[in-house]
Amino acid sequence: MSTASRHQPSAKSKAPRPVDEFVSSVEALVRSVPQVEKLPRKRLLEQLSASASPAAETHALLRHLGTLTRKFEQIRLTLQDKEVRRLADDAARKSAAHHEAMVREGLLLEPSELASRLNWTRQALSKALTSQRVFFVEVHGSRYFPAFFADPGYDRRHLEAVSKALGMLPGATKLWFMSSPKGSLAGQTPLQALAKGKVAEAVRAAEGFAQG
Repeated sequence: MSTASRHQPSAKSKAPRPVDEFVSSVEALVRSVPQVEKLPRKRLLEQLSASASPAAETHALLRHLGTLTRKFEQIRLTLQDKEVRRLADDAARKSAAHHEAMVREGLLLEPSELASRLNWTRQALSKALTSQRVFFVEVHGSRYFPAFFADPGYDRRHLEAVSKALGMLPGATKLWFMSSPKGSLAGQTPLQALAKGKVAEAVRAAEGFAQG
């Protein structure tokens, strides 16, 4: 093999990507910034004056820092927005999977099934929904009501009072509230509190949650 061929780049080699170079540069900055921050102002200016780089002149450096600050902020907002969307999508997928499981387990009921268990007409269910005494969650575009509204272990009027106290919050949020431990309820869920007759406490917790 000739010397020339040995020094030719491999067909598989790739030029560094801009993002890779950027990340490396940021990492280098993160390592060097603390050292510069610790320098007294006089010492910092002396080192800048002695630098061989024209960019180290104070006015030029300030200009570069201003540009970098704006660019870094733009990149930060782009990454932050993407991360927020990713987290929201992950949460939505987990919530949907959880609700699907609740449907399979009979913890969420179709409107007709809930009405049948409560011996309600469709009109009675609609009226209760309008007055916020009950709520539903959507699973694949269909409405499902929590089965605890028809559970004889609860006084339905107490459940309805908490549902009304939650106001106009989305049904999925209300369902999460009902089944999540609350510090104001000594670590119990609102459903557990209601099962023990702590109606006023559960209603106050719901009001605080709706306002918060």
